[in-house]
Amino acid sequence: MPLPTLLSVVLPVRDCQHRIIDEVERVLDALAEMLDEPTELMVVDDGSRDATPDVLAELQRRHSRLRVTRHARPRGMEAAGQTGLEKSTGEVVFIQETDAPLRLDDLRRLYEMSRDESVVAARAQSISKQPSGPLMRRLRAWGGQPQTQPSLRPHPGLQMVRRPHLQQLATPAGQTLPLQAERVTLQQQR
Repeated sequence: MPLPTLLSVVLPVRDCQHRIIDEVERVLDALAEMLDEPTELMVVDDGSRDATPDVLAELQRRHSRLRVTRHARPRGMEAAGQTGLEKSTGEVVFIQETDAPLRLDDLRRLYEMSRDESVVAARAQSISKQPSGPLMRRLRAWGGQPQTQPSLRPHPGLQMVRRPHLQQLATPAGQTLPLQAERVTLQQQR
């Protein structure tokens, strides 16, 4: 069994052979920049039917901080996140809610929050700011069909939980408590 770590990041994935290498290396690089303490990246393959398991096996050989587990059949991203929580060793565990790319800004923000030991659980869910009026006009001029009523779309969320407090985060009936999202509007990139 691996030694306990300070921080674990859980990424649920399915059928992502073409993008998993970049995602794993991007997250491992971000963790190395953020912390000097032991960390792990736990990837949970939710029953992929493509070459994802083979790609993950090769990545695991190259990266000692990468751990991989697999569901034999697809069980859903929530189940994959739960499996990652159960199998990870970190005192603080960050769980990506979908197999979309992890937002590093959310990871950094939650890490900063986790430094306050009174925070036992948190959730970050960024919201993209819609393109500016001039950009929308240019898109229309080029024949694009941008939405006439732009809506702010949330990015998949990232949850943080402090392992010693997991039992306290369940209701008396055994149901988990929903975490309130902290919504942050991202600045438009130019």
